[in-house]
Amino acid sequence: MGKKEEPKEVAVPVPIEPEKPPAPTGYELVFSLFSQDDTTALLSAATTADAQATLQRLLGVNHYATNARSRAHVDLCHYALAFCKQAFASDVQKTALMLLVVHRLFTTATTTEATLSETYHELTTLLTQHSVELPPTHVGIFSTSDVQRIVEYLGSTFFQHYAAYQVAFRCIPDVVRTTQHVVIETPMTPTPLAGATKLESSGP
Repeated sequence: MGKKEEPKEVAVPVPIEPEKPPAPTGYELVFSLFSQDDTTALLSAATTADAQATLQRLLGVNHYATNARSRAHVDLCHYALAFCKQAFASDVQKTALMLLVVHRLFTTATTTEATLSETYHELTTLLTQHSVELPPTHVGIFSTSDVQRIVEYLGSTFFQHYAAYQVAFRCIPDVVRTTQHVVIETPMTPTPLAGATKLESSGP
């Protein structure tokens, strides 16, 4: 009876995906939140429900129905997506950048103590960086009319309810409760009224 051959280990090569080339200088933020393919999928969603479900998946939201902050985040991006379809004719690059801007403003409002003015300054910085052709730090993705529409849109939506976002969702520091024992001195026993003397008036 021949010796039973033991199974031989076979090395299976693991496919290595080629690294994606870095974004050109000045364009690093454009597809930093949603890739070009992700943005295209959002713009081509057949229904509102499909677009919302895609946003939940891309933003990593698993408790949309029960987490108020997650729901507000997804809805804010969803409304911004509808704005992009109309304002930018579904331009993929502009849409991806606009959604990034909305995401960053929402994060600032709900996780920091930044004032409305400080967050608005963040908006103008991002818009200036991506609407003026000044290589290598500034690129002209948004036109002047695009910037005007974005400011008007966010001014009448996000910034109009900025205080509500902060009150509802900003992180509240933990409350530390301490107990201290306060020593209270025993008051002196008053003199009995029977031993009181009448004060003589010194006036005229």
